Amino acid sequence: MTTFIQKSIKKVAIIGGGPGGLAAARALRDQGTFDSITIFERNDHTGGTWKYSAETNPPPPIPSTNALKVDTTLQSEQLFSPIYAELHTNLPKSVMCFQDAPFPSESPMYLHHTQVLQYLTDLAKRENVLPWVRFSTLVEKAEFHHDDGWTLTVKQGNHPQSIEHFDAVVVATGHYAVPYVPDLPGLVELNQNKRISIMHSREYRVPDMFKDKKILVIGGGSSAIDIVRETSAVAHTVYQSIRTQTELSRQAIIAQYAENIHQTALVKRIVHDNTTTTQSSWVEFEDGQVLKDLDWIVFGTGYLYSFPFLPFQKDNLIVTGQKVHHLVHSMFYQPNPTLCFLGLPIRVVPMPLMQRQAIVMARYWSGLIPMLPHDDTTTTTTTTKCSSDDGNNDDRTDFIMGVAREVEYSEKLGAWAEGWLDSNRDGWKSTHPLTGRITDQWLTLRKNALALRRDYLGY
Repeated sequence: MTTFIQKSIKKVAIIGGGPGGLAAARALRDQGTFDSITIFERNDHTGGTWKYSAETNPPPPIPSTNALKVDTTLQSEQLFSPIYAELHTNLPKSVMCFQDAPFPSESPMYLHHTQVLQYLTDLAKRENVLPWVRFSTLVEKAEFHHDDGWTLTVKQGNHPQSIEHFDAVVVATGHYAVPYVPDLPGLVELNQNKRISIMHSREYRVPDMFKDKKILVIGGGSSAIDIVRETSAVAHTVYQSIRTQTELSRQAIIAQYAENIHQTALVKRIVHDNTTTTQSSWVEFEDGQVLKDLDWIVFGTGYLYSFPFLPFQKDNLIVTGQKVHHLVHSMFYQPNPTLCFLGLPIRVVPMPLMQRQAIVMARYWSGLIPMLPHDDTTTTTTTTKCSSDDGNNDDRTDFIMGVAREVEYSEKLGAWAEGWLDSNRDGWKSTHPLTGRITDQWLTLRKNALALRRDYLGY
């Protein structure tokens, strides 16, 4: 059974002015049926996470495992991006761009973060999106009332709070604000005695502070791998502990020839000796190896999902923050599909995926297409209330895609956007550049991105 949106949507609020917010605004505008589009951006710029700052956020609590307890982002005047000074993309420019807005032809295949920010800034200006953006405006609360739709409580700078009303809300706030730091045995005491310094990758910018130091990097994602590579040029020794090997980490290990980089087993615990005159702390691994005289532990362990402006998120959307619950097709809030989230999946190409999500959202909200039929395999968690006591109910793997799942999901979105509702898409042959089949060229570049980057950048 297919169902169309049950209410008329004319006024839309977009929370977040980064790539997701830009994708949403473009899709809503192109649909031509919405009277008002407002983008609320808490910082003073577009570009979202691609805006580099040498400044860092206050460090997270140690450990940091439950977003409902550790997220203080609503209390911060602004959030600084986790981008580090020499970050380059790990995807070719033709793969990562919005598919109707290529990067400049003269730009390199693998871009420096400043070039991505410039691309997003130029696109927002060229397409006249900026008049819709309320900069330095924090959405403190978004609540739904059956009589008058969405009520947003917003605050701009030093001005008093104001209340605004909308028919629908897009959440495009990204998921790189609330660090995840696992609760390793002995970590709390280490954070208190400071014998080994602790950092999450969100606060890493340049390797200089690690000169001649012994470092343990925990994690195998893009940031962790880059930190290992960059710090190895100045550090005495860099150790890396990876829980789950990915194609990215496997290729990185092959490419890292520095003699001062060493792979380790998983961390078992942090041990403290408080009995001797030279009190010390060290790391013990599951294979029995012990690392003493460490100077730093850097957690490249990812982030928690959190939407503190949604007062109903507790034990509903968010259990601990490992994933987002009660979403249909990883984007629409199941109890109320006038709330839509863009860009939540991990290990995907964000911009073209958010572009497809945004097109589906705009066409569904305009009444052009119905909701795609869904079942438990396309809905994160059932309709029952979640509980933070049930750790098994918060499995992050639901949101980790990789190439195969990403292509399947992208083509499902594309077919849906074009009105194809059958789960069997063998007969769907669309070649539309925004919503059609993923091209062989795009897929080949996507699959070989890491090897191509190594040839292009040397790592």
